[in-house]
Amino acid sequence: MSTEPIIETFRQLSSAEKLRLVQRLWDEVEADLDGLPLTEAQRSLLDERINQHEATPSDVEPWTEARDDILRKI
Repeated sequence: MSTEPIIETFRQLSSAEKLRLVQRLWDEVEADLDGLPLTEAQRSLLDERINQHEATPSDVEPWTEARDDILRKI
């Protein structure tokens, strides 16, 4: 199935309709992803990050500070 007709129809929607549609699409994708297993690379990265945190649990930054840093960069 070609996505071009879908894109053309999407472009005709109002911004509010686009946002609602994108949210519904994301919900559909998320539901599909829930059943997918982690790849070996993903599992390895998660294990590495858990090990780093367990080795130095005090080496963290509060979410509010991390968020503010991110927002300053955009």
